[in-house]
Amino acid sequence: MASFLNINNENIQNVSPQNDAVLQQVPGLNTAGAFNIIGSVAAEENALSAIIQEEADKLNLLTGAALTYANFTELSQSITRTMKSVLLKNTVLEAKLTETLNYIDRENFTITPLLVTNLTAILNRIANEENALGNLIGALGNVVRLLAPTLSLVQLQDVDEIVIGLLRVITEKNLVLLSKLRRLIRFIVNNSTAFPTPTAEQVAAVIAAITNLINSITVEENGLALLIEAEAAKLNRAVILTTTAAGVPSLIAFNDTITSVIDVIVQKNMILEAKLEEILALLSLGFTPAQLAVFAVALSNLQQSIANEEFALATLINNEALKINDVANLTPGNIDNLVAANDSATTLLESITLKNMILEQKNLDVINFILAL
Repeated sequence: MASFLNINNENIQNVSPQNDAVLQQVPGLNTAGAFNIIGSVAAEENALSAIIQEEADKLNLLTGAALTYANFTELSQSITRTMKSVLLKNTVLEAKLTETLNYIDRENFTITPLLVTNLTAILNRIANEENALGNLIGALGNVVRLLAPTLSLVQLQDVDEIVIGLLRVITEKNLVLLSKLRRLIRFIVNNSTAFPTPTAEQVAAVIAAITNLINSITVEENGLALLIEAEAAKLNRAVILTTTAAGVPSLIAFNDTITSVIDVIVQKNMILEAKLEEILALLSLGFTPAQLAVFAVALSNLQQSIANEEFALATLINNEALKINDVANLTPGNIDNLVAANDSATTLLESITLKNMILEQKNLDVINFILAL
């Protein structure tokens, strides 16, 4: 049976670009126009990924004498503003892609090698953006972790508010990218039997794009692990700074802020899990065992990133235990403080447990795919 790109077709043929020159004219956009809009979306996505990577590179420059609370605050707030503009642009591109694919479906255009190339390009560009987002999250985590030992309790609180603000924008962007990926994959699945026989180059490009998508999840998971390590470092710093009973309420309040960070990370993990499920659905469309084995290697690497997050969570939980011990030592007879410390720990553990459940599902998806080979 034919399938997406006829990937498992042993008779891969060379396709002449001249096939795209003869195009059926229809009211409104012609075939080439519609297909080139898909290509233009891919080009713009690629440009946005470059901007996001530049933002990550800027954070990475905060080292040595440049790594100060003031510099971090100013730069990260600037990055958040830029990411909001990128998010707005992504929303427009998502609408453009959806409208154009709907138009192609409605007009029942014949799928040509030009469209195949442009669809593959979008898959790749989405992966590039996700990679850049993962690098941005990782850079944020590294900078915050290094900065934490120099901060006051108030500054720790302010930094977490900045982290939450940037993470929320990134998570909204992930949602838009997920919507784009879902629409693209739905188009491919629904039209899988109509794709022309691919060239060897097109097959290689599709395999590379899907592998890149899987790897981008790994990059983002590793970035989240670094961010969780930063939260653990901040909690440890807050415990060190709390040396009197008067500081206990502030310590507990800061603990609640850390929970808010983890809550946003959980939301992002849910999006990554949904993204993985979409990719696995794409892998069901006519790939050879050898090609599926390539994807299995990428998925195995994803398991290591899941382990990295689990290790980071273990460090955070350990520091949470230190916090409870600190409160107990500073205010041994203050039941209100002891209960508040326990309540804040419970709330954080609930968020961590939800995250663990999502990571477990992701790990199970990987294991099931590999076992099915």
